[in-house]
Amino acid sequence: MRVRKKYTLLNSFIILLVLIFSSAFNLCAQNITVEAALEKQEILIGDQIVLNLKLLQPINETVEFPVFNEKLTDTIEIISQSKFDTTDLKNGSVLIQKNILITAFDSGFYKISPIAFLHKSKNSTDTLKTKPFWLKVNTVQLDTTNVIKDIKAPYRAPIGFYEILPWALGVIGLAIIGFIIIYIIRKIKRKEPIFRRFRPVEPAHIIALRELEKLKNDKLWQHEKIKDYYTRLTDIIRIYLSNRYAIKTLECTSEEILQSLKQSEFDDDKSFSILKDLFQTSGLVKFAKFKPMSEENERCLIGAYEFVDRTKLIIIENNEGTDSVNEKVVETVKN
Repeated sequence: MRVRKKYTLLNSFIILLVLIFSSAFNLCAQNITVEAALEKQEILIGDQIVLNLKLLQPINETVEFPVFNEKLTDTIEIISQSKFDTTDLKNGSVLIQKNILITAFDSGFYKISPIAFLHKSKNSTDTLKTKPFWLKVNTVQLDTTNVIKDIKAPYRAPIGFYEILPWALGVIGLAIIGFIIIYIIRKIKRKEPIFRRFRPVEPAHIIALRELEKLKNDKLWQHEKIKDYYTRLTDIIRIYLSNRYAIKTLECTSEEILQSLKQSEFDDDKSFSILKDLFQTSGLVKFAKFKPMSEENERCLIGAYEFVDRTKLIIIENNEGTDSVNEKVVETVKN
């Protein structure tokens, strides 16, 4: 009897301990809640829907979210997963949420099994699960009353500028190559050089002397065209000065031209005097209707020749051994 009584007391003590630990665990578990919910229960094939996971837990507890790969089930695929959104409820608890974007490509009524969260404590590890739920995936309804139509032809998008550009550049390039080939063939047949040598620019004094010779041969003042004679004479000298000294002469008055020569360190007094006398006589003829004598007309032409000859630029080439050195020397030819 005494032994039986001892066993009865021991069993009662063990049962009491189990009840105490169970109550403590249930009290702790009641403070942790997990939830999974879809934003809607039905979708069409290929549509996307958000699955929201919520975890409410005390701050000092450790609960791990489930880890998902590419699929939630065999038929439901995961497209993306958001980061955890943690909210402090200011009462010793936190709310943690996570959104999972899912889709399905087969129609049907699919059950999503409870999703497990892992609760870890100092002495034990437990699994907390959500409630199971269903997702209906519908197909696109076909209107069987309409006549079956043929498949539409592929849609042709308009051709853009950047699609045409390579072809256009290619055609232009081929045209240029063809032109070059034809040009070379013609030159070979005509026995002409393929590349022309450009004639060097004539010196300013050569141009001026040629124009003065033309003016002399035209004999304008001999035919009573005094004004035309002096106009051409001064124009020849103006163009010569522009080419020789790189000063603007065609748009300037005679006085402005003479002033520009002084500023360009023109130091030939006799040439300056010839030019000044020529401009003064020309001005009297063009604006004061002055009619000079034949000797005066001839003297102005001779003065123009002399001015060009005294101020012309002479190029001297010096060759030493195999080295050729071209030196430009400005010379003023004086009588």
